[in-house]
Amino acid sequence: MRLHRLKTNTPFEIVITDLKMPGMSGLELLQRVQKINPDICVLIITAYSTVESAVNAMKLGAYDYICKPFELEEMKVIIEKSVERQKLLQESRMVKHYKHLSITDGLTKVYNHRYFHEFLDRELQRARRNASTFTLMFADVDNFKQYNDVNGHLAGDEVLRELAPIFLDTTRKTDFVARYGGEEFAVILPDTVIEGGLRLALYILQAIRTKKWLYADALPCKTITMSIGIVSYPKDALLKEELIKKADEAMYHAKKTGKNKICYFDMNKIVDYKEEGTGSINVDKK
Repeated sequence: MRLHRLKTNTPFEIVITDLKMPGMSGLELLQRVQKINPDICVLIITAYSTVESAVNAMKLGAYDYICKPFELEEMKVIIEKSVERQKLLQESRMVKHYKHLSITDGLTKVYNHRYFHEFLDRELQRARRNASTFTLMFADVDNFKQYNDVNGHLAGDEVLRELAPIFLDTTRKTDFVARYGGEEFAVILPDTVIEGGLRLALYILQAIRTKKWLYADALPCKTITMSIGIVSYPKDALLKEELIKKADEAMYHAKKTGKNKICYFDMNKIVDYKEEGTGSINVDKK
């Protein structure tokens, strides 16, 4: 068999090989096939005297073996089992694929609004059960309508696409990033107190400010910026709706009081987050 044929756009589902072949043994072929595609179903043909070798091949990943001399009916049954196994694998992959599509935002490829609510419900239950904390962050692109009006909606879509990896690269694998709607993103930070959420928000904001954005000269800051609002459970709110409402209020307070900054709740009052020194928040008052 020419191994490169296994890498084509119409891959093989099943490979049948003898244990003993000139040039390459069946075990070597099995190992190479698995490197190319571990889902390919490999059937080993062997003599009765080498059944032990076939069993070893199954331990290494072969699906089944056929003993020589074999009956055609026996081979037919084994191949039909292999075909059924491949169909089940394909169905499983399709289920996973459509599930992924159902929880993913089509434009940015982060999680979508619906799945945000499911995840927040689960995180709230977990935090209550474990007496732990988490932080919720809302972030909205500043002057996005102006950017769209000047550059067009396709350029605006590209901004949203490029924002997503900034959020993903600055958060942990255990954190949750979603497109909440329009030009707004939401981040859930499990086991994180408000101070940790504020530091992360600052990293995100600085990464967005310093990125080279196309066509951003028309904006007040000459770059893309975001207004960010943060709340923490259980410090700021105990209920899901209250957490979302307060995160939203903090974010819009950041917009109304200058944009390009972070606001959070402190003793039920919304305040600006200010960082001293090189990491200071530079609020644009335009």
